[in-house]
This record gives sequence, C-alpha cells and structure tokens, in this order.
Amino acid sequence: MAIVDTNYHEALAFYNEAFANVEKPFAKDYYNAAVCATIVGKMPVVFDFLEKIVAKGYLVENFRKDFFFKNVADTCKQWAAFEKQAKLIKPQINTELRDSLQRIYQLMIYPPATPITADLRSYIKEHAKDVKWMPVDSLIIMDKMPKAIVAQIDSLRKLNGMKGSGIIRDNMLIAHKMLEIHGFLDENVLGLNNILQNNSQGPPFYRNTSSASSYLYENTLIGDILIASSFQQSIEKIDVSSIIKQAIREGKAHPAIIRSLIGYSTDEPCTMGKVLVMQLRLEDNINCTNKDWDAKKERFYWKKEMSATLSEVEINERRQNLGLEKLDDAYRKAFFKSRRTPFLIYGGNYQAELAYIPNCELIDKMIKGAVVLR
Repeated sequence: MAIVDTNYHEALAFYNEAFANVEKPFAKDYYNAAVCATIVGKMPVVFDFLEKIVAKGYLVENFRKDFFFKNVADTCKQWAAFEKQAKLIKPQINTELRDSLQRIYQLMIYPPATPITADLRSYIKEHAKDVKWMPVDSLIIMDKMPKAIVAQIDSLRKLNGMKGSGIIRDNMLIAHKMLEIHGFLDENVLGLNNILQNNSQGPPFYRNTSSASSYLYENTLIGDILIASSFQQSIEKIDVSSIIKQAIREGKAHPAIIRSLIGYSTDEPCTMGKVLVMQLRLEDNINCTNKDWDAKKERFYWKKEMSATLSEVEINERRQNLGLEKLDDAYRKAFFKSRRTPFLIYGGNYQAELAYIPNCELIDKMIKGAVVLR
C-alpha cells in the first residue's frame, strides 16, 4: 500500500523488515523492492535483491528485456559487473519434479486424441482444400456433411471426452500424491516460470501490466494444474484446499491462488475488487453544450464494483480469513494498476472502457457517483 501511495522509502523499509522475518520471500516481492531501491538510489541493495531472483532460476540477461530494468541496465555503470557476478549463481531447483509436473500439465491441457477414421480423413481432404486453417484431423462438422460422417465425428468427440477426463483425473491424482509427499511445490523448489524466458520476442518482457510481467517472477505450475482440473465437470473432484491453505500459512503460496480452487473460484468475497475505469466520447457529428465537456472528455473516471448481497464488513471478514487484503485496499490497488506502472501487484482488477454516448444529456448521468482518477 505504500507503493500505491508512491511512498517508496517507506515501502522499501517495509520490505526489508518483511525479508528479515520471512525465510524464503517471493521473487515478485524482491522485484518490487528492487524497483523501490532503484527509485530511491540504493543500487547495491538493488543488485542484492536481483541476485535473489536469479537464485530462483531467472536468467540474469533477461533483466535487459524487462519493462523497468532494461533502462537501468542501459544507464548503470555497475550493471555489467552485476551480470558477471550473477551468472555464477547456481539455482537450487528440483528440475526432475518441475519437469514431471510440466509433463502432467501438458497432458491435462492437450490430452492425446483418438485417430480419425480413414473415411473422415478422406472427406476432409476432399472438401476442405480451400479452408487453410482447418487441419486434416479436424472434428468440425461442415455444411452438407453426410450423416454417416457426422456420426463418426460425434463418436470421436465422445471418445476424446471420455479419454480426456480419465487422463486429467489420473494426472491430478499423481500431482496430488506429489503434494502429499513433498508439500506444496513453490518457486523455491520448482524455480520461476521459464516457458518464455529463452524467447527473445516474448511479449511479457515489454508489457507494463502487472498480470503479464508477473508471470516471469513466480511459479504458476501448481495453480495451472488445479485450474485445468477444475474446468472438467465430468471428473470426480479432488479436494486440495487443506494443502493450499497450509501453503498460504507457511508463506509458500500467495493467497491469490485460493481462486483456483473449486468453491472459491466464483465466491464473491474472493473475486471482488474490480473497478471500471472510463473515458467518455460523444458519437460522431454531435455538438455538445454540456458545461466543461472539453475537460470532462480528457479525464479518467472510476467506479467500484459493488455487491448486491453482502456488506463490505461481511466481505472483508471472509477475505481476511483467507489472507486476502481488505476490499478497499483491493480497489486502491486496482486504481493504481490501471495506470502505467512497473510494479507487480496482486489483488485488485480493472477494466478500461472508452464509452461512446449518443447525447449530451447522458454525460452527467454516466459520471454520477464516479471519481476522477488522478
């Protein structure tokens, strides 16, 4: 919240206090602390925090592609020496466990399909020659398909659905057993997400949104597996909530992961904290006599998402039992994240909207109850 209030000295002091009391802090917190230290001009502290991130498996050369630190790397005389030192760090990561979980996840989202029949393959080759995007093993029903071919597609879809559900359940059981044996597998065991780290064109390096950049400074593998299993309605659910809650209490998982669990993914107190950030425009060829229209159209206005069934006190009680921030803090984070920022902030979401309105009379109604975002 000190970052949201742009009190970077205070934020850095909070981080130093937290790091002294937490055995293995999150990489994203080291990242935010490094940004704060850069802003206040404490470069030796910056390098210390960045080395902690490298120790979790992040490639030091990728800081040169990072939204914030690419500029620091270009202007800081000590950067080359830091890179040289950081390349000597050997991350202590269990690559065997990480690779096993990655294979499990790939099987869950891309289960092997049943081979199509020779008749169906021949039909698609003959009738979809001009449809370049359509693969020869497609199960898309085309116009004027013979009933026998359509029946084959329906049978193959059912077979794939049954096979996919079985694969997802079997692999979820394996992942669950791994969690029982090893405890929650966090970034200190598995390292940070690395799918895009060797891709020089990987877009998250240059994005300025927290959700995109944050991917590279955390490990989402366990959460991704839980989410993949939660989408399958036909399989028996495996309750891992006790493991997740224990991981949150032990500081191995951020409370935001609770949203990937069945029972919490649509729970209103967990999902709230969204704001709408609006800019207004008139539709073409409309002259407006509204007072201060020229000033109003340049402003950003925000509105909070409100609950129709629960009071803010009730929502906060349920959120804080799970380790989530108070709703008002989530809103403030959302307002902060709606503007250009390098910080990686969990909590709070925003939706930007350019609203075109048909007449002047609606302008003041649209912004009634809204607050100017400064």
